[in-house]
Amino acid sequence: MITTYTSPSDVLKQSRITEHIFNRFNINAHSVEKITMNTALKEINPNFLVEVLNVFCSYKEPTVEQFNSYSVPIILDYLTRSHTYYSEKIVPEIGQSITQLLLNYDKEHPLLEILYKFYFKYKVDLEAHFKEEESGIFSYGSNLYKAVFFKKNSSFFIDFLQQNSIKDFVDTHASTTEDLANITNILGQYSPPKTNETSYRILLEQLKNFAQDLEIHAFIEDKVLISKLYELEQQIKLESSN
Repeated sequence: MITTYTSPSDVLKQSRITEHIFNRFNINAHSVEKITMNTALKEINPNFLVEVLNVFCSYKEPTVEQFNSYSVPIILDYLTRSHTYYSEKIVPEIGQSITQLLLNYDKEHPLLEILYKFYFKYKVDLEAHFKEEESGIFSYGSNLYKAVFFKKNSSFFIDFLQQNSIKDFVDTHASTTEDLANITNILGQYSPPKTNETSYRILLEQLKNFAQDLEIHAFIEDKVLISKLYELEQQIKLESSN
């Protein structure tokens, strides 16, 4: 089990995928200092980071209760950092792996069109999905938190909530993992050339790790964040009725 006294380098030895978590928090994954030391000057909650790392290492199944003690700003910070990291690091690396994989395929091979179409469509759709969330639910959540705890624009939210609810956002929320599962299944139907088996395995591993990352991301967003925002809505409604 990972604790705040575990070093990033020791965590990395347990699971290579955790390097992505440290990277999005701008923490050196090879540091031998304790996690508490690495987060001290970065305004990062070390306990939240440890919870996430334990989930990624499969030491814990994610639960709402596990993350419920953390504030909305901490949750939003992680989700926003993840969006940036996906767009700037993980998705481009998958694109590079697709290009490398296809170098040894015949130009008429069906995988060329399938993979390129998948990548460019998925990249555009994912970025649009992130943009919509950040301008929608993330902005709403941040302002709702301020309205409840700092009484900023609380009168606006009282009026707003007479006609709207967090449920409106939930009903229109789409999945980001289905396309990854589909393309992984398609890849499994084609055997790579002998000269390209390594690239094939690397791409499959990247898709698998990204799917896991997105599933954890979706859990924190859909189950934890939404639950906390719903509670804040009820709180501000209760305060307005008194």
